[in-house]
Amino acid sequence: MTARLRRVAYVLGLCGLTLAAAEGLLRAWYPAPTRHYVWPPNLRVDFAPTDAATPGVTGRGRFRTNSLGLRSDEPFADARRIVYVLGGSTAADLYLDQEEAWVSLVQQGLNRTPGQPRTWVGNLARPSLASVHNLIHFDRLLPELPRADLLVDLVGVNDLQLALKSSYLDAPTPETHLAWAFALRPPGDDLGSRLATVRAARFAWQTWRQTRLGLVQTRDAEGYARLRQCRQTALPENLVDALPDLGPALAEYRRNLVALAERARAYGAPLLFLTQPTLWAREMGPAERERLLAGGLGPIKTWCTHQRYFSPRALAEGMRAFNDVLRDVCRAPGMACRDLAAALPPRAEYFYDDMHLSEAGARRAAELVVAWILELPAALRPRP
Repeated sequence: MTARLRRVAYVLGLCGLTLAAAEGLLRAWYPAPTRHYVWPPNLRVDFAPTDAATPGVTGRGRFRTNSLGLRSDEPFADARRIVYVLGGSTAADLYLDQEEAWVSLVQQGLNRTPGQPRTWVGNLARPSLASVHNLIHFDRLLPELPRADLLVDLVGVNDLQLALKSSYLDAPTPETHLAWAFALRPPGDDLGSRLATVRAARFAWQTWRQTRLGLVQTRDAEGYARLRQCRQTALPENLVDALPDLGPALAEYRRNLVALAERARAYGAPLLFLTQPTLWAREMGPAERERLLAGGLGPIKTWCTHQRYFSPRALAEGMRAFNDVLRDVCRAPGMACRDLAAALPPRAEYFYDDMHLSEAGARRAAELVVAWILELPAALRPRP
């Protein structure tokens, strides 16, 4: 063997040993998950709301996940009823304090009601999730969790935003949807996902890519303040009043809703659908307009560059179309649906931006959901 070949062999051997050592260290430090997690388990994050970014939200926003990776208490050992809430950021309530999020308030409200069984509510929601991700949760996550007696699904606004390509990728892949649905998940069958070095590299790439696309929430809320400033200073001629053709997206939304109802029947628990409330309306007052920050054309990181947005009237029409599909699907026998969009009016006091609830909005939403759960028909009521 020539000296040059020996040097090449030496370098290759050294690289192999380095990779092997890295793989061993990463396997110990970053073991492969054995189940699916919506959020990393036992996560502790403090958000800092501000009047400019999140009006109607005060104090520190404590965000805590349990050992199951849910923004919820640990499951109660004496629970006699388990409820799961599916949804996106409007159910995750990131900037609201742990005890002020509406899903937590539903648990508190049910447990304060005389004669009701001890109830634990698990929050399966995560920002950016749409109906397609609810199906993923049914197939992959629910079989791994304690069995539910009732399922609640607040859905619609992210399906609309996906259809408008507003803040989302042009064509999310199945792998992209899985990455949005879960913070952690078991490796696939391919060799790459089983290697700790590859998984760590993918995690780093995914984190960078999401940050670049604006899918990672800022913890100090200043990102929201900047987005609101950009939206509020957009020129009137930059507001787009005509939506693209929503027909294919609405048809897919209908199929997903029907599939969710079928999944729930197979699972053996009633599913309560909620229509999506937002601040958008054909006619908006000045207080409501000052809350707006979303609805931009394209990925969120480009909104402040081109300052082109769908008009509130157009967004209201789009949201109405998706809510109408849900209302129509819920006319089928055995379906349960409540019109949260109609019951929670588009007033500034209830929202800190276009669709996320303020503390007052979360309290009102929880009151409504508790009342609706208590009035479910006997055939749909969770077992005592």
